[in-house]
Amino acid sequence: MLSLYKKTGKRHNEILKLIAIITMLIDHIGLIFFPESSLMRILGRIAFPIFAFHVAKGFVHTSSKLNYISRLLTFAAISQIPYMLLLQTYNLNILFTLFLSIALISCVHYRKWHWTLLIVIIIIIPKYLQFPTFEYTWYGVIMPVIFYIFANSKMKIVIYQSSLTIIYVLLEPNTTIQLFGILGVLLCLYFPVNQFKVYI
Repeated sequence: MLSLYKKTGKRHNEILKLIAIITMLIDHIGLIFFPESSLMRILGRIAFPIFAFHVAKGFVHTSSKLNYISRLLTFAAISQIPYMLLLQTYNLNILFTLFLSIALISCVHYRKWHWTLLIVIIIIIPKYLQFPTFEYTWYGVIMPVIFYIFANSKMKIVIYQSSLTIIYVLLEPNTTIQLFGILGVLLCLYFPVNQFKVYI
């Protein structure tokens, strides 16, 4: 078992999941109702790394990896129309990003390198052919993969996730705010969840 994802009893990092949900809600409220509020968008950057962490963790612990991937794709499809109507966009929602990431993790896990190449091509196509893209683009797909591959070293995760974020900010226009996503990575690795209990 990858050391970062060893089972930890019944708590399942409840506090981290709660932080992710609250910061995601703040981000969406800021995006729709208060677009001038940079603070709400900054807080929202914390959410995705936590979701990425738990998606990678879920892949490790699931008893059926195929069902895990299928459920993610199903929820992505179900939520797509409400997502398009709410944000007035033709892009794909964040669950499609996570689906591609889990598919890529699965290729790495089972060493299916030809499928890995296909997924990489799928990630690249929208950027250069003016197709509808997905939230966080290639950055969002790679982040959970880093959590999975380097799960035995927190230091490597910090280094590679920070490097990924900096490269993303340098290559993609108007993404400087995503630097605050590194805070979400640090929360996943170092937040003292053992000292908290959350009852939902």
